[in-house]
This record gives sequence, structure tokens and C-alpha cells, in this order.
Amino acid sequence: MAWNNESVFRETTLTYQVEIVDHRNLRVASFDEVPLLRATVSGPDGTHRIQGILPAEIPHLGLGYRIRLFLDGRLFLEAPVEEVLPQWGDTRKLILDRFVRFHHVVEFGAQSVGNTVNRTVKGGFENETMETIVRESIDRTLGPVHYWINHTAYPEGAQREYSKFLGRKTAGNELEVGGISTGQWVDSTRIDLTGAFAKDGDTIAGLVVDGVAWPDLRMMMIDTEETSINSHTVKIHPEVADWSAAQYAASGYKVKADAATDFLQGLIDANGIDFIELNPHRGADGGFDDRVDLFGRYLGLVYGGGECYNAGLVEQGLAEVLLFADGKFHLPEMTLKDFYSYQGVHTDSVEAITTTVARLDLNGGLFENLTLLAYLAGDAVWSLDGESGITFRRIARPDRVVFFGETEHALRWGADSSGIANDLSIDGNAAAGGFGKSYTNTDSIDAYGDRSRSLDVTALTEVSDGDALAAGLLADVAYPDRVGEISFLYGELNLSVGDVVEVRGEELRRLDLEVPGEWNDVFTGRFVGRVSKITQEIRGTRIQTTVGLMPPLRSVDNPIAFILKGQPEDTLAYQFRLDDAVVGLDLSYHVG
Repeated sequence: MAWNNESVFRETTLTYQVEIVDHRNLRVASFDEVPLLRATVSGPDGTHRIQGILPAEIPHLGLGYRIRLFLDGRLFLEAPVEEVLPQWGDTRKLILDRFVRFHHVVEFGAQSVGNTVNRTVKGGFENETMETIVRESIDRTLGPVHYWINHTAYPEGAQREYSKFLGRKTAGNELEVGGISTGQWVDSTRIDLTGAFAKDGDTIAGLVVDGVAWPDLRMMMIDTEETSINSHTVKIHPEVADWSAAQYAASGYKVKADAATDFLQGLIDANGIDFIELNPHRGADGGFDDRVDLFGRYLGLVYGGGECYNAGLVEQGLAEVLLFADGKFHLPEMTLKDFYSYQGVHTDSVEAITTTVARLDLNGGLFENLTLLAYLAGDAVWSLDGESGITFRRIARPDRVVFFGETEHALRWGADSSGIANDLSIDGNAAAGGFGKSYTNTDSIDAYGDRSRSLDVTALTEVSDGDALAAGLLADVAYPDRVGEISFLYGELNLSVGDVVEVRGEELRRLDLEVPGEWNDVFTGRFVGRVSKITQEIRGTRIQTTVGLMPPLRSVDNPIAFILKGQPEDTLAYQFRLDDAVVGLDLSYHVG
């Protein structure tokens, strides 16, 4: 196999692995060297792609199979195959912008979108801080999207959930005697553990409450491996469908299932059970709608010895986080998405921004609303990581400084004025009183001429919030977009989409003029951009990493269009507070 432009690649110490798995999650092939591959991870408004050429000896590659690229043992990108094109013949073809000579190759394309977890969020806020709005909005969004909280190791999360339970436990919400129609918790004085045992890692059998035998208790928010092959085993691990019982018994799945069961049993033996809290979510009729599952098991959280056993299993790596029905039957105020942080070591990903919004009514996609909130905060940005975790923070300094070297890097740094907006007309929600006001950035107008845009932002009704939004937007979109990218010729793994990068070098210079106020004057005279996408290009044993850069206060490529996309038309947004009693009682108020 021959390639052109060989000189732009350098040998690298990075290793990679390309895996192909079929519809049943069986690995079809694995390669540590491929002729040509390009994998791009984009921002939350973009598309992730893997394209390239695989060796001819690949056995089969069906549409819908998944391509996985690992770099130094870490998953960089996984995407479903959408195009397969085997080819034969001694010729050269332009593939991925390069002429490639081939005789027998398999060309493919795979892609996935970055916004699969972008779901509708509804809620009203008055005089709330930005941190509160961001966290509660994420808690109210269906699906696995979440923020991270400070967490180190067991039993920190288990103790945190226990403390949260004590905060919502009152005499008035104690479980009724002889039934489960009212109340939500019961304590050890009413629980008989004489015949109780861990049936598996997430189920407790043999409980007796108030002298009445309970059905099995299924521990909510978690899912452990099955102790044998059943319908759920096949659902989460399709490859076991053809396994024998003996094969499963010898598998890692069974080992992990037994470990989870032993851990849960150990907690019961050591601490007993101090409290059981059944799922308190209510439906539109006011009754509990998710405390008995399809198998007749009760659903709840289990506490003992100052710990929540559900959370402890996640912390120990013995259980996965499970949001039944994407969390439709969970109370947002319980902040159960904290469970995601118990899967490892994390720090708070939502900054404690105390900027207050006078009145905000959300009824649209979470990502669009986060973009709006970032500009309302003035100089904040947000990003989505590969585990569906949201980061929301202010930008004050670069996350990474790159000292440019011609033998190690290639840099493209320019400007594009086509998207400039320096004369904004913002209209609030007329149906709720609303406002209309114009805002300008005179320094930008003097430099680039008047570029006007109109925004109907139905989420806002107070002029003070319109002022804040305009100030945040004009600090960014009133200036040219960055047309920039830096290539790491040896490959680079220590950057993520959303990082802020500064490039330094004596020979670097900016040709377009720097206008006062650009990006709030935080990075005056410096080459600074925010990572919008990362591309790993692989050719044989060589890897080159190219990082796309956008303005440092930018979260998505086209923020004005993105914000407008999330605004409902001709409708009065919800005007209740998130702590109102009606919240969660009806699906029109419950998340999405």
C-alpha cells in the first residue's frame, strides 16, 4: 500500500486498535494496523465519523456493525457502519483527500450524532442562580445525560445518598402499615430480616414488613449482571444467546454477578437494613406509578449502617446505573443522576456561577437551553463528554498551552467574518408580557460594519435578562469566527472537545486586526481557541491528530441559530417554580 504526502507524518509511540463487532456484539475482527482511517469526534451539535480502508482479509462487514477505535487502550470513538464498498483493481483513488493505491481493499463509512441525549426539558425559574438552573435542568431531562459531582470512592457516594434520604424523610411520608399505597419509607422496627437474603446483586428476597411477607425487592437505579442466562442476560449481552449454562457459569459475567450478590449479602449481614424507601414518583392521577415492576417486585432504595446499598454497588463497580424508561418515573428533586458520578473519581462539572436570572421559562432541547444559559452567564461555555456528562463553566484561562514547533505541529489560524452579528434585536415572550430591545457593539460596527440579527427568545420575559443575553452574545458573535486548527504530527491524546487551547510561538502572527472587547478581552494578544472537533488520522503505524478550534467563548458552531432552534413558537411557556407541589404529578410537567 502506498500513500502520498508521507513527509507530514512522523513515527509515534501511540498504539491503536480497530475493532468490528456485529449486531449481536460479537467481535468480527480486530486490527492493530490498517491502511487508512480517519476518525473525528465533534461537538454536541456535530456528527462523529469514522471513515477509511480496512485490510482485504476482513471476513464480513455488515451495515449496522459497529467500528470501535481505541487509542492507547482508551475508546476514542464508536459508530455504526453506514456504508461498505469493497474494491478490486490496480489503480489509485482519492480517499479521505488522499490518492491511495489499492488492489483489493474494503472502504467503509460509519457515523453517529452527538445529540442523541438531547431531550426536551421544561421548567420555570425565578431569581435562581445559574448553577441551580443548569443542575435542575439536567436532572429534569430524560435519558442518561448528567453532570458530575465530587466523588472519590466507596463509601462516599453511599453515604451521600443516605444523607439525601434523611433530608427528605419525614414522619408524614412514612409508609402505611399493611400496604404501599401511602408513604414511602419504612424503618428497621417494622422490618423482619429473619429470612431475608440477597437473591442476586440487585434483588433482596424474604423480607417481612409489619408481619406481612413482601414480594422480592428490586433495587432501583442499578442493574447487576445476571447469575444465569435469561431474557435480560441476552438483552444486555446478545452474544450469550447460544451459550450453554456451563459456558455462562465460566464467564466473567457470572463472576461479576456472584461478586455483586456476595457484596450485597455482606452489607445485609454486617449492617442489617435500617430503612427501605419505595419509589415515591406519582403519576397524573396522584398515585404511585412505579413501585411495583412487571414481575411484581417492589422497587426502592435500601439503607443500612449510614449507607445506601444501591449506590455502594455502583461505587464498587459491581452495578451499572439504570434509568428505567430513561428516568420518566424518577423524581428530579432526588437528583438520582448523581449515581453516574459514583462510577469513578470525578469533580464538580457545573461551576458555582452565582449569576441570577430574573425569570426563565424553558421548553425545548437541553443543549439549546444550555447554550442560552451560557450567554446569560456572560462568559460561560458548556460541553458534552463521551459518557454523556455535561460541563458548564466560565472561561478564564487555557486548559492547555502548546508551544509551537515546526517539526511537531502544523498550525492554521485565520478569521471568517461571515457570521458576525453586532446589532441585535431581542424580543422576549410577548404572551407573558415580554420586551423588545436593540443592542449594539460599536467597536465591532466600526471595524466590520453593521451586521444585524433578530432573536425571538420566548424563554425570557424580563428586560434585565435580555440585557444579560445581549452582553454575552456580543462578546462572542460580534467578532470574526476563528478558522483554526493545530495538527500534532506525532499524535495527541490529552485533549478533549471543549478544552481551551493556547498556542505560543515567536514566529506566529495574526494578520486580521484585533478589535477592543473581543472575547471580553480575556485573551488579548494571544492565540487561543476552543476545541470544536478532534480528528485522528491513521496510516499504517502512523497517527496524526488534528484539532479544530473555534472562538474561546463558543459552545456550538452557530450559537444564534442554535438558540433560536430551541425556542417554541407562539406559546406561553410554563410559569411554575420547580419546587411547586404540582411538578412531577403530570407528564406534561414531568421532564420532557
